Amino acid sequence: MYNQGGRFLRLFGNILFSVIGFILLVALIMLALRLISSGFDAIPWFTYFYMCIVLLIPPTLFGTVHIIFFRKTKYHPSKWVKYISYFLFSSGLISWSVVLFIDFKEFFTNHYPDIERYYEFNLLFLFINVAVIFFTGVLQALTTEKEKDWMDKYVN
Repeated sequence: MYNQGGRFLRLFGNILFSVIGFILLVALIMLALRLISSGFDAIPWFTYFYMCIVLLIPPTLFGTVHIIFFRKTKYHPSKWVKYISYFLFSSGLISWSVVLFIDFKEFFTNHYPDIERYYEFNLLFLFINVAVIFFTGVLQALTTEKEKDWMDKYVN
């Protein structure tokens, strides 16, 4: 017969040391990341690289969404909804291109480290973009004929 107390003690020790080891591992990873990031702060080009990546994220994200919906608009049955959608998505792509150009020019001339001074992070601009995408999606959904239910499609 096995000693139940010894097995319980061994299991408890394994769990306790696993938790302690996990906490120490997380602390060591955080310390290593802190040391690495402080080392990168000493490199001047890394700050420029990081800000360029930060400035590229919203235009890339919204530009991709505009392009995907622009391509899907080609197959929409209503002609006037196509024209409205093409106009809204084209103006969205143009506005993101202009804002990206202005923000990069602003970054390389004034070197602002905070994102509040850039137009692409303006909440009103972001809200208008999301609202246009949502409005166009609803407009396209309302003017498309209703899709058959799967029961009606395969049973009949």
